Amino acid sequence: MKIIYTSLLMLFAANTHAGAVSQLGEGEPLNLVYIEMKYLYQVGTEIHSQYDHTEPMDVRQCKNMNGYILTRARSMIGTAGQIKDPALRDEVIDASWQAYACASCEKPVSACEPVPGHLEDIKAEIKSRAESDNSDE
Repeated sequence: MKIIYTSLLMLFAANTHAGAVSQLGEGEPLNLVYIEMKYLYQVGTEIHSQYDHTEPMDVRQCKNMNGYILTRARSMIGTAGQIKDPALRDEVIDASWQAYACASCEKPVSACEPVPGHLEDIKAEIKSRAESDNSDE
């Protein structure tokens, strides 16, 4: 029994420094959100080209085929909540909700319009952080 507790304690300690862990994977939360938001934008634009959000049968069919997408989107929002900088975290959470709306079968295609701008902002932040990390070395 002592071995089990020791193993669990070591496993917990190893994971505390591994970065964010979510359904999206492991790593820097901002990077994970960027990758997932890019995917959701692509899927959202495809959904809106195939289905009419004003037609109940289209919405039902879309949900049957793409319902898992919103689960992924909610996971992305949770990952955005792991960003340490409060101002950036709030901004990325708001952007994540917009990506969620973009991927929704019930929203119009116009819900996708703000997402590319958010992707550019997040990409610029990632690049800025990478340059900052390189200058520290």
